Amino acid sequence: MIKIKFIFASIILFASFQLHADLRPYYLTVSLSASKTKFTTTEPVQINVTLTNKSDKTHSILTPGNQSKGLKLIYFTWYKVDENNFYTEVHRDSRIISMDTSVKGYVNFNRLNAQESTTIPFFFNDSKNASFRINSNYEIPKLASGKYKIIAWYNPWEEELAKYAFNKIDWKGHDENPERNDEFLDLSVSGIMSTYFDVEIIDKEQSISMFSSEYCTANCHLCRDIEHENWHKIKRKIRNDSKIISELNMGRDSTASWQKVHRNIAYLGDTPDAILSSLPSFLSREIIFQNNNGIHYFHLTWQIGKISKIGSRINTILYMIGLKRIRIKDSKVNYSKLKYLREINY
Repeated sequence: MIKIKFIFASIILFASFQLHADLRPYYLTVSLSASKTKFTTTEPVQINVTLTNKSDKTHSILTPGNQSKGLKLIYFTWYKVDENNFYTEVHRDSRIISMDTSVKGYVNFNRLNAQESTTIPFFFNDSKNASFRINSNYEIPKLASGKYKIIAWYNPWEEELAKYAFNKIDWKGHDENPERNDEFLDLSVSGIMSTYFDVEIIDKEQSISMFSSEYCTANCHLCRDIEHENWHKIKRKIRNDSKIISELNMGRDSTASWQKVHRNIAYLGDTPDAILSSLPSFLSREIIFQNNNGIHYFHLTWQIGKISKIGSRINTILYMIGLKRIRIKDSKVNYSKLKYLREINY
């Protein structure tokens, strides 16, 4: 009997080693963060999902963009934990997107360098934008007051473009496609989930203490203009504070105060992976403001580089009359100017 038990135990141990030998690490991680973790089921709440490329290579991933139909790339599951540390799922988001489809939606490719992250904000209970902004197409579930844990699921496999970003791995850790691409990140057929994030649902909204920092004091002029929706003044402030943006730093101007944390700036989007080399070119970033009237989605667009129409015409004339060696300066590479601050109304 002892010999049989020993053989049986050896088989189980060998099988477990075989199973783990097939498993491989996944280098895409998901984490959650929020400015507040206590809220009612009806108040607006921002929860951020951060996707990180933990590998030592640059890889592309898919992000929701302005999806308007199909299945959500990112969805949330809520759990209740009892005194015995037993987890019970109490709510799971529907993945089916029900939104206005008059404007065609699409997912984005986001190229992440090694160890680089991108953060996606989700605005729960934002009824104003829920029908046409995927980031706002979420609600706090109508759960009883108490403490809960949330996980975020990232699952892009229903998107046709997923096959150009990920290698699909089955539940055993094997490649589903024998033609594996080393430029792609490995991702389980069931997607990947974040770690648990603690929140508490309460009966009454808490008073919010005034956020204050070196760049955002109680008298912050930028946040005051956002509260009063003085978009022209905001554009002027950002334009004057972002004059050194160029092709080289791609808008990553760490000295600009508007890029610091402000209480009324909910989100500042990533800079583009690349811009056109021909002049003039344009650089755009998404920026999301928040005030007492809700969430406001905007695009910032800079013109990078400048060509003088008069100078170009003079050079053309000089070339036509044979004075090819005479050339005046008709372009400025280091030119940059914020041209547009436009609200996204679709």
